[in-house]
Amino acid sequence: MKLSKVLCDIDCKLNNFIDLEISHISMNTNDITKNTLFFCIKGQNQDSHDLAELAIQKGAIALVVERLLDVPVPQIVVNNTREVVGKCAENFYHNPRKNFQLIGVTGTNGKTTTTYMIKNILEMAGYKVGVIGTIGVVINQQKSPANLTTPDPIELHKIFYDMVQQEIDFVVMEVSAHSIDLQKISGLVFDVGILTNVTQDHLDYFGTFQNYLEVKKEFLTPKYCKVGVVNVDDVAGLSIVMNNPEIPMLTYGLKNPADCFATKINYTLNGTTYFLNIQDNLNAINTRLIGEFNVYNAMGAGVACTALGINQSAIKAGLSTCDFVEGRFNVVMLANGAYAVIDYAHTPDGIENILSSVRKVTKGKIYSLFGCGGNRDTSKRSIMGKISAKLADFTIITSDNPRYEEPNEIIKDIEKGVKSLTSNYICIENRKMAINYALRQLNKGDVVVIAGKGAENYLDIKGQKIPYSDAETISSEYEKIQLEAVKW
Repeated sequence: MKLSKVLCDIDCKLNNFIDLEISHISMNTNDITKNTLFFCIKGQNQDSHDLAELAIQKGAIALVVERLLDVPVPQIVVNNTREVVGKCAENFYHNPRKNFQLIGVTGTNGKTTTTYMIKNILEMAGYKVGVIGTIGVVINQQKSPANLTTPDPIELHKIFYDMVQQEIDFVVMEVSAHSIDLQKISGLVFDVGILTNVTQDHLDYFGTFQNYLEVKKEFLTPKYCKVGVVNVDDVAGLSIVMNNPEIPMLTYGLKNPADCFATKINYTLNGTTYFLNIQDNLNAINTRLIGEFNVYNAMGAGVACTALGINQSAIKAGLSTCDFVEGRFNVVMLANGAYAVIDYAHTPDGIENILSSVRKVTKGKIYSLFGCGGNRDTSKRSIMGKISAKLADFTIITSDNPRYEEPNEIIKDIEKGVKSLTSNYICIENRKMAINYALRQLNKGDVVVIAGKGAENYLDIKGQKIPYSDAETISSEYEKIQLEAVKW
């Protein structure tokens, strides 16, 4: 594609401009091939303007920059590279966004499950659906891994392009707070945007909860969304609706008046039944998904699909047949009648939701097993410890992606919260050993909630991603325990 076409509708100044043939665009010096247009971006830790000469050596023939550099190639000077890279990517991939409807889901918790609920509803209505999020990219049931919840702009528009080739009708994607703040979704306008909730997370990046909150609020403005769908039982969501929103809003909740609500809810470890009322359309839902937070996710998905014009029969069918999302409240029944629950909960609100939901359907003891990620928000660690101490009968503190921190230092931070309320806990750094210990405690009717990693298939330790899976560990460790019992 000619450089002039890549730059269509971009406000810029040209230096030594030649309308070159561009065969690749990139923001990463490790991803440069012949005839690449390279975007120089100021990052938190590095400014890739300083890597311009390296980029040219590797094959960059033109640069998008925020300041003129002393290099012998055409330069396109813009005020903010992050603001334009998405539009350039959209141009390069032939404006794929024009060919489908786009739904975005943001919030601290519930994004992944809500996207898959929407996917199931839309497929029940007869549409082809693509999904982009934490556990991967799905195009026509074909799944590929994802490195980030919301991909970088160039990768994102390449995914859109691939989806258009597969004749996708709807794209449902998770929108992280980081992606909003870093302008990864700059230029995109979503047909419907959903806010599930806003609770403490990512303060290592945003500094304060208020900063984090403001970024989430920004998503539900005309800059990004045509219609908003908001959980009004969430303080942030209610605030947005009450303070003259700039776009039309549809609401959902169990406690406050809303366009969508649920009644006669019955929770069990085998599933949940309830009546879903969407703008006076009543749907009886019988689902395998468990917990109050999944009722909230279903309400958000149902009212969002209503905003898209999807009929109620498809909404009922989609929610009733939605299967477990990988790593989200996955229930494993053990041979002795006890249960293990695998969940991605890694925030105070997330751990509270999963333990509260399990408490409602469990007659036996609840064991809580979790850790906290290293080099991330440290303030949430003791808070999560207190929540576990309050809601579980026994807490097992372990390791979870320590990254470059010492695992035992993270464990000590969590332990401060736990031991302030109870002595019913143990610290076991090795996650496999911790799970083995937990499984040995279980009797019929007991539940161990193994939280934090969900579907992740690695442990992030000192820059290395070591293969690991909670689900596989439960299976292998429980098998060891059974074999020991037989030998005994």
